[in-house]
Amino acid sequence: MLLRYTRRVQALGAPLERLLAQAGIPSELLDHPAAAVPLKTAFRFGELACRSLGTEHLGLHVGLETSFADLGPYGQTLRGALTLGDYLRRGIALYDRLITGQRFWLSRHGQALRLNLASPGEPGLGGYQSHLDSLVVTIANIRRAAGPDWSPGEISLAYGAKEDLPDIEHFATTRVLRGTGETYLTIPMAMLGRRLPGRRGAAEMDPASALAQPLPSSLPDMARLQIGCLLTEQACHIDTIAETLALSRRSLQRALYQEGSSYSEILAEVRMHRAAHWLDNTDKPVAEIAFDLGYTDASNFTRAFRRQYGTSPRAFREAARGTAGDVD
Repeated sequence: MLLRYTRRVQALGAPLERLLAQAGIPSELLDHPAAAVPLKTAFRFGELACRSLGTEHLGLHVGLETSFADLGPYGQTLRGALTLGDYLRRGIALYDRLITGQRFWLSRHGQALRLNLASPGEPGLGGYQSHLDSLVVTIANIRRAAGPDWSPGEISLAYGAKEDLPDIEHFATTRVLRGTGETYLTIPMAMLGRRLPGRRGAAEMDPASALAQPLPSSLPDMARLQIGCLLTEQACHIDTIAETLALSRRSLQRALYQEGSSYSEILAEVRMHRAAHWLDNTDKPVAEIAFDLGYTDASNFTRAFRRQYGTSPRAFREAARGTAGDVD
């Protein structure tokens, strides 16, 4: 969810382009809100942004400004939860799919549950922003069931910030522990059955939203999503996609093989789906479509398209539009 941070950083007047470059994030990635960024890279950006703005609590303010719509299909799925317990189960399951390396889980402590959050490595300033953001968003959503004045009994923050936490209502009656090496908040067990108001399904998402697409449910789906986001006027190399998924090339290849797939198959599938969409919905020439999909030769694209759909790109376009013409 890099876009939420870049919006805040830019609004506060920090040098966004320079910070992105220093963190190793291509600025064009901001045109693809659904694209993932390696966790270590996102943490690096968060740390650099905090140092540029002179704060240790950028993530807290980002979390306070976050709505369900800002969380895309993840937020819309959570908004469809019936009870607080359902919300927590959905959130944990989906978070594990979308964020590689950082995870939520529940543990019981007497009559309270701990919602735990952990990141890889030693607690740092960048990861601390993610923790603050996630906790504030979670508390805001728990309040939908518990009431607007609810605060966790206890919050633990793994990172030992030197700056005091801002005085916000989310922590009004909360015991806050800092620099403990573990991040969690507590929720009374008795609250899990409380109903959430305003239940809405994911189908009600604005279809014009850049994030209005199904959540990935497997590694091949994640690879398809990343290729679809990053497939521009160049070949989408496996190393690029592996890096965005925080995997080595070999690990990605092995994992896809175990799922009965391969990178080349997924790349071809995404390319052909994109080609069919452009042929049906735009007037792009076939040669331009081939180039935009990373083919160096239009004839190679035409052969690949024919293998996939059993017809040439030009004939496909004409059939889709109900016109007649020459076949390639």
